[in-house]
Amino acid sequence: MAGGGGIVSKSVAFVYKHRMTSEVLVVDIDRARELDASRPYWKHVSTVDPIVILQLIVKSNGQKRAKIIRELSEQP
Repeated sequence: MAGGGGIVSKSVAFVYKHRMTSEVLVVDIDRARELDASRPYWKHVSTVDPIVILQLIVKSNGQKRAKIIRELSEQP
């Protein structure tokens, strides 16, 4: 994900959702590899730039903020 007022980040976060419990995890690359190995329980749903996402969440109002968070855990 890019943009966000000129902020450029080299970090990446991976969002996973548990297929049975719907638990959502946001993890780094090392933990993502572990979760990929434990399939079929965890499904990768999104890859994001955490700095940009946090900036969007902080700047958004309640309803828009809730939508951003909800969309992060949904399958594209």
